[in-house]
Amino acid sequence: MKWEEICQAFPRQWVLIEAVRAHTNKKNERILDEIAPLKKFSNSPDAMKTYQELHRENPRRELYVLHTSRKEPNIIEKSGLVLGDSEKTNY
Repeated sequence: MKWEEICQAFPRQWVLIEAVRAHTNKKNERILDEIAPLKKFSNSPDAMKTYQELHRENPRRELYVLHTSRKEPNIIEKSGLVLGDSEKTNY
């Protein structure tokens, strides 16, 4: 699925998604070419708890918790780390 399809399927929800196909562009933006929704949530703490459990089981999976009110995922990769908008820092 594409991000737009996730937003239409789960309006105004927190979603746990997995990047099926993704790449990083020259601006260090993580581009999610194809994503799979894993679960929807009404609040972010529950979503993050599930994310942490799945990440502990398999840290190589590319998982994200995002709210579908976002027009774009806006994920920035920094030195091997991937950061969402709220986690960006300026050094």
